[in-house]
Amino acid sequence: MLSSLRALPIGYVIAMLAWMAAGVAALALLLRLRRKWKGRAARLRVVHGLLSLWMLLAAVTAIELYFALFFDQSDSFNMTNLSQKWFERHVRPDQRRLELRGREGITYRDDRSFPESVPPDVWHICFLGDSFTFGHGVAAVSDRFSNRLQAALEAGRPGEYLVTNLADAGTDLFWVEDVIRLVLQRERPRIDTFVYVLCLNDIENFAGENVEFYRRLGSHGPRFFLFRDTYFLNFVYFRLMQFTVPEVRGYYSFVRDFYAGEPWQRMQSRLADVARMCEVNGTGFRVVVFPFLHNLGPDYRFDEAHDKIVRFCREQAIPVLDLEPVLSPHVDEGLTVNRFDAHPNERAHALAAAAIEKWLLEAGQGLRVEGREPEGGTAPGAGR
Repeated sequence: MLSSLRALPIGYVIAMLAWMAAGVAALALLLRLRRKWKGRAARLRVVHGLLSLWMLLAAVTAIELYFALFFDQSDSFNMTNLSQKWFERHVRPDQRRLELRGREGITYRDDRSFPESVPPDVWHICFLGDSFTFGHGVAAVSDRFSNRLQAALEAGRPGEYLVTNLADAGTDLFWVEDVIRLVLQRERPRIDTFVYVLCLNDIENFAGENVEFYRRLGSHGPRFFLFRDTYFLNFVYFRLMQFTVPEVRGYYSFVRDFYAGEPWQRMQSRLADVARMCEVNGTGFRVVVFPFLHNLGPDYRFDEAHDKIVRFCREQAIPVLDLEPVLSPHVDEGLTVNRFDAHPNERAHALAAAAIEKWLLEAGQGLRVEGREPEGGTAPGAGR
């Protein structure tokens, strides 16, 4: 409760305290009037009507307080006040800043700071990606797949691997390319392998009309203060919007269409550029593909997009791991954060971590040749 209270805007807290104080005063006045007007039927009917209204407002206020103080939930687009409160509680305490060049830098989420240096016999793997990699909806950063991977590698091969995560919500391949370039220019710490975790909607910004989509989506935000500044009514507003606004209902269908047209051609070119940049700098580059988890199952509609990505990566000699075959058998276990948040939950992150660990360790000698060879001549885990 205390962490939720700290996450609330101060203006909301003041307004709610004033509202409850006014409610207590109104109740005291109505009870006094009921005693004073006892025997006056017409006036008592008015008082009883106002008391009924007071009880209704008190019930709504109690629900509002429950949502503000106890209900803890994120949503896919981070549009509700509840989701923004979730970020204040679970993300902001772990946010850190990495300076890259001059005043340029990025904010990342982790339970430890990005290292300043890496020992020569330690293989440094850095994950980059969007909200799936960032851990949107996962309250404890230790439950995120990259952190699970670090723990598993440290338990099995202590001191051989370092896993870091510079992902951020809402990013894409353009952002990944910029961060890799700036990190390589920074020179320290050494990074042996970049792993780009590709979510299928990373293709969005290769389609110019998608900027207009988010502008239209933002235009549906509430203007009336009771829907704009509360938690319960704001939640109800956006749940209704989710089922009525075409931009929300049709979101994933147009993402699929992008892989059949020009956006995919542009994305291929950019992927090849990033891989080439890493190769020139003696750094490995790998790709992990995350499926849309809420669509998984017999009627999954994005198989063709997965096939195109995997086929392209193999043609370009980019090591690639498709998580769709890994996660699909577990779809009945529930792999999304909640009904309104399609990001991977803790179970999905655990499955992803195990698959990525196996994929990296099976690479063995491949890790050695894809990037800089550590002093001593072999990559950690090579040939084991």
